[in-house]
Amino acid sequence: MARSELLIALALVSGCDVVVGLSGDQHACGTTTFKADKGTPIVAADDFSIDWDATFAVLAAGGIATEYHFADKSQTAIDLGGYNNLGLALAPEGNGLFFTATIEPPTLMAAGLEKDAWRIGQQVPKGAYAGTPSADTFGPRRSLVRSNPETQTVQEFEDQDGVWVAVGDPHAVPGFVAPNLTPNGLTMVYGDPSAPGVFLATRTSTDAWFGKAMMVLEGDHRYPQLLGRCSDLYVIDDGTLTRYER
Repeated sequence: MARSELLIALALVSGCDVVVGLSGDQHACGTTTFKADKGTPIVAADDFSIDWDATFAVLAAGGIATEYHFADKSQTAIDLGGYNNLGLALAPEGNGLFFTATIEPPTLMAAGLEKDAWRIGQQVPKGAYAGTPSADTFGPRRSLVRSNPETQTVQEFEDQDGVWVAVGDPHAVPGFVAPNLTPNGLTMVYGDPSAPGVFLATRTSTDAWFGKAMMVLEGDHRYPQLLGRCSDLYVIDDGTLTRYER
């Protein structure tokens, strides 16, 4: 999902997104917990990913991919190649998408949004699952990639002039799909089914790896994504996209 491939230049982002990016929080998220009994159900889904101002989400449900628009709650089917997909990871600006086709072996793919249609076949980092990348506004994009679905190994990648290049050492991070980054790249969030819970880890700079992970929501919540400047946590709960608020 390199920027030269997906056309994720700020010139193509809506005015609202540009304002959010330029005035966005430059700091990592805090570790204040979310209350497990305060979730708000939104829509049925097996997997999801949301753009950074929560305008729309890409959902997977029953093997069908759709765009879900929060304003009017509408859904539109989209073509991601006819696969059953897992590990949806939308670029913050909403015009690039990682996803993994559940074939053997699981295959990481990417699509770019161009003229209201998703175009498949973009460059991807090496691995099985990729998490939501950082926003272009904050410097070269970063993404965390799970190398193999059978291991805990996660490698960070950076978009260097259209090529995804591994940076730093691989690290062990629990979970199945890859951890998601917040738009500024300073916080990662992931679900650990063995705990179970949603965990958050932060760093002060993308030059370093993340510190100790802290649980912010107890229970089996899948595919967590932090938005709203860390105040909104979206997850899948029992087949439903659900929002928790601090």
